Amino acid sequence: MTLKCKPGPEQKPSIGVIAELAQRGTLAKEPPAPATEAPPAYTFDDAVRHFRATHMKNGIKPSTRAGYANRIDMLLMPRFGGMPLEEVDGTALTKLDVDLVADKLASSTRGKIQTVLRSVLRSAVRAGMLKAMPVLPPLPKVGRKVPRPMRRDVLEAILGVTNPEGRLAFELAAFTGIRASELRGLRWSDVDLKIGTITVRRGITLGIEVTPKSHHQRVIPIGRRLRATLAAAEPNKKSPWAPVALTALGKPWGESGLNQAFQRAQERAARTGWTFHDLRHFFVTELFRNGAGAAAIQQLAGHADLATTQRYADLDANDLRSAIDLIDGNGVETALGDGAKKP
Repeated sequence: MTLKCKPGPEQKPSIGVIAELAQRGTLAKEPPAPATEAPPAYTFDDAVRHFRATHMKNGIKPSTRAGYANRIDMLLMPRFGGMPLEEVDGTALTKLDVDLVADKLASSTRGKIQTVLRSVLRSAVRAGMLKAMPVLPPLPKVGRKVPRPMRRDVLEAILGVTNPEGRLAFELAAFTGIRASELRGLRWSDVDLKIGTITVRRGITLGIEVTPKSHHQRVIPIGRRLRATLAAAEPNKKSPWAPVALTALGKPWGESGLNQAFQRAQERAARTGWTFHDLRHFFVTELFRNGAGAAAIQQLAGHADLATTQRYADLDANDLRSAIDLIDGNGVETALGDGAKKP
């Protein structure tokens, strides 16, 4: 026989039992709130280390890398190195620029320093070291300088007092427009004297092989004069992969060697005031003077965009005089000429 019991009233544990269970740890407890950690505090030094390990190793030109390193080591690190990253803001940059102005640095130099600082900060933002890019003052305005294009008579005077090795290097720059780095990277395998072309495939900067500045190879036809100079030098080549332009000692040109040799040649010719890069300027300007189209010049010079080519179309006072003469009709004397006739 089964006895049925009536359900009695629900019994609740006494306070003493609750206390005992709590002491034994058998009661469910609320999980403790997670401890909030303070975000890491980064300094400008940390941002620079990250910048060196990433951006400065990520495909930038050796010359650009060297320029960045110089500005960071010589100026930015001594000033901002241990400073909290959040404090390197617009106010700090404005104070920096005031000091640079006091040191009589050119606007272009000040702009390059600020550009490096901006690059470090942008890299820190991408890495999560800085919440957002601070509001920074605009870069210093850089005015455009009036150029002093080299004329052909000046070039001829310089070439006339130069040894064969220097003459080859200077003619390559003046008659093909290749840059100093591209000249250092030019190999005999890049020169085809049969069809008369040079293929610019590489540059050498700080001893490191790089792509041309435009990142594209280009083919440049060579004229009769340069072709004859190259033909005279070709028998001296040691292999198809040997450098085309060498010093008088048979060594590859160093980073500053071309400019130094060009300065010495100018002094001997008593025609001073130019750099080796002005030979490239001569090439582009001479093409414009003789009626070549801007698009063709852009391709020959290896400019990334046409605006760069147009900046080389600066002409000197004689060209400007000729242009003004057109107003009075094919060379009639103007107020710019000596003994001008007044109307």
